Amino acid sequence: MLKSRVSKIAALLVSHWANDGYSVVLPTLLLVFSLEFGLTTVQATQLVSVFAAASAIVQLPVAIWGDYAGRTREILAGGLFVLSAAMLGWGWSTSYSWLLFFAFLGGLGFSGYHPFSMNLMTQQYGDKKGFALGIHNVSGTMGATMVPIIIGFFSYTWRLGLSLLAIPGLLSGLWILLSFDSFRNLNPGNKGMGIALRKTILNPMLLLLSIFGGVNQMIYLGSVTFIPLVFAYRYGWTPAATGLLIGAFHFSALVSQSLFGYLSDIMDRNRQLFALGIAVSVLCLMLFLAKSPIWSAILSVLIGAVVLAIRSPLVAKKADIVGPETRSAAIAVGFTLNSGLGALAPLIGGHLEILYSYQAVFLVFGLFSFLSLGFLLAMRHLEKKSAAASSPPLF
Repeated sequence: MLKSRVSKIAALLVSHWANDGYSVVLPTLLLVFSLEFGLTTVQATQLVSVFAAASAIVQLPVAIWGDYAGRTREILAGGLFVLSAAMLGWGWSTSYSWLLFFAFLGGLGFSGYHPFSMNLMTQQYGDKKGFALGIHNVSGTMGATMVPIIIGFFSYTWRLGLSLLAIPGLLSGLWILLSFDSFRNLNPGNKGMGIALRKTILNPMLLLLSIFGGVNQMIYLGSVTFIPLVFAYRYGWTPAATGLLIGAFHFSALVSQSLFGYLSDIMDRNRQLFALGIAVSVLCLMLFLAKSPIWSAILSVLIGAVVLAIRSPLVAKKADIVGPETRSAAIAVGFTLNSGLGALAPLIGGHLEILYSYQAVFLVFGLFSFLSLGFLLAMRHLEKKSAAASSPPLF
């Protein structure tokens, strides 16, 4: 029963709830950490950057090693165990140094999840990659919706809240171990597969698409980091209220991710990604200009809906470019750039806040989003050239 298709899908959905929910714990608690440990804005946001940077460092090596060694199940579960341990560590921390250490540990645990879980989920649904990834993303979004709200509820007893929240991660890691068998995507003795893997990692279309996705992740991570700070320091919101807002930020994507995941199976994915990228640029600019807390909150929620909606067609597009044997590595390339560029967002935003204001961050993010459309256009140009080169001559 545990090894049935339904159990495998359920294990991936529950574990994704925990994995993505835990990834927004640090941004949600930045205000609490600042007050508890006397941190500056730059020090607080560095916690988010360290988490993202740690994930970027090991994402691709872990994905390749897991595929070659046939340890995907163990890496998935192990990553959840490590991330859960980081949750406990944040709750037990007594200094900023310990927070940094467990942020790094949490990033390492987070890095082992998405390349394998997304590959496994697409395998469960065959050709319906967009739909499969939409469902998968919804579970992660549910975690990212509920965890900030729970953290906000426990804002005065946050250490206890973190300890309780670590339990689902530990249990879902065990479920992964019991549901899946170990398997190897890549044969170490197959030299042709090694060449295919190198071509996948160095595929220019994949790299351009991953850079576009990395900028989108920068805006996502910057948003969940600075939206709570904007509302706390400009509008006087409490940690519980900002946690509720970040929950709404993610909740808005429950419909958009499923919708655009479904549409990506029946519509042109390039046009879809381009339209969503423009929408992110416009919304970030509007948030920069907003003066009232109500409009700022509405725009924040809309940014969440659009930024997170990009993920389903983006990963489905990557799955189109590569085969299932190297799909984990392809996804890891994307998440490496996602985490690497995402790590820059809190640092850039922290210094912009010192020079200008918290809201100035969103002007810069809007400009980044607009410029990233150039990578999408370049990828489309290469795609057309590749299709033309592979087409048989007419005469």
